[in-house]
Amino acid sequence: MSLTPAGERLLGHAVELLRLADHAYQAVGEAAAAISGPLRIGGLETLCAAHLPPLLAEFQRRHPAVQLTLTISDSSGLRHGVSSGELDLAFLYGELADTGELRCETVADEALFVLLPPGHRLHGRADIGSADLDNERFLVTAPGCVYRKMFDQAFPASLQNTPVRVGEYASLATIGGLVEQGLGCALMPGSAVAAHPGLAAIAWTGEGRSVPVTLIWRPRRTLSPAAAELQALAREMPCLQTSR
Repeated sequence: MSLTPAGERLLGHAVELLRLADHAYQAVGEAAAAISGPLRIGGLETLCAAHLPPLLAEFQRRHPAVQLTLTISDSSGLRHGVSSGELDLAFLYGELADTGELRCETVADEALFVLLPPGHRLHGRADIGSADLDNERFLVTAPGCVYRKMFDQAFPASLQNTPVRVGEYASLATIGGLVEQGLGCALMPGSAVAAHPGLAAIAWTGEGRSVPVTLIWRPRRTLSPAAAELQALAREMPCLQTSR
């Protein structure tokens, strides 16, 4: 047996209706009981490694009956996951505008840092601006990546003092490893430089010195009690700081 074209069209709606039914049963049951049930969260790898653990740990302490599922993806995958209903909430970098499919809210601002290779001439500086980095070698991600957008905003084409891009790499982890090997510098959010305690990370004071941490959800769906509680807890998060 196989589905007809009409059945294929119905299948997507049926899956969504079943998800909504689960949310409805959960909401009714939780009105008089502790919050429980599944909660599907997504995030960028950097945020999942350093930013989300304290939030999720506190959430689980408050609501131990909730079954958390955390998915790591890129920005495009996270937006698709939320808009399709596969994810209840997702955290990513960058300032986003509301659309018909997504609601967006900035819940924190994370400072940017310049990660320096061993023995670099700028070691010991309290901060770094664009004038300090003219013709400096920098490792970046590919165009279209949120981390590349941070670099391009920090060093717009109109800027007189600009570094030289010496390679494009798929991940911040790879870039951090190459900085350790002395291939160049990198611009990273504070939670990413925390993965490289042996390197100097100097506060960036030029354009775009911080990046928003944005929470997204689907406006056409009523948030489950668990998702609403995590959303409220995320709004209490302070700006990320680093002791580097």
